[in-house]
Amino acid sequence: MTILIAEDINKKIRGKELLKNINLSLGQGEIIGLIGENGAGKTTLMNVLLGLTDYQSGVMRVEGKEVPNLNHSSIKIGALIEQPGIYPFLTGYDNLKLFHEGSDSEEINQIINDLNMSEYIHKKAKTYSLGMKQKLGVALSFLNHPKMIFLDEPMNGLDPQAIRDVRNAILKRADEGVSFFISSHILSELEKVTNTLLILNNGEIISETTVEEIKKDAEDGDLETAFLQILDEKRSSSGEK
Repeated sequence: MTILIAEDINKKIRGKELLKNINLSLGQGEIIGLIGENGAGKTTLMNVLLGLTDYQSGVMRVEGKEVPNLNHSSIKIGALIEQPGIYPFLTGYDNLKLFHEGSDSEEINQIINDLNMSEYIHKKAKTYSLGMKQKLGVALSFLNHPKMIFLDEPMNGLDPQAIRDVRNAILKRADEGVSFFISSHILSELEKVTNTLLILNNGEIISETTVEEIKKDAEDGDLETAFLQILDEKRSSSGEK
């Protein structure tokens, strides 16, 4: 089942093209990884797909139904975009309770356990390290049984154990049918979770592939090498410097 479809999405600001003819689809339980250099348009694309910013042309469909620009209220969506939105003088647990719909705490406790946050979840968020805050942001995106979750650099500031916790929590939910759209500069982590990779350059998807396919073309079989080769080939063909 296809959850999200974007067709010929274009976005401009003051004449500058930020997104160019974006076409993509996200299936149920699929994990799409988005990679690109700084300024490639990754966060802009995620904001458009989330309905947080508008676009000038194109069509978006959610579960087969066309949705208006800036409106995805038809299904539940979780997101962590840029900085996690948390209240520093509340505990991590109270932050989760604040955004949780309903009185049942079972879902909250399950998320806390999945992300291995029990040791500090009842401390005030102002005392958290960068990695703890990031984990809390991921936890917030998991709340209320979303069908789609968008994560922008979810591994930012995490130590190796925390990265594993987040990775396993993502894979668990994908197995349960939740769809993910993940942007990250840590290509080694995307390699471990994604089904599909989209490579973005100057607001344009220049490659839609899989980890296995992209690594076949790399001289050393490394994902980072393959990514840079694709960018170099694109620049050479278009005359970019």
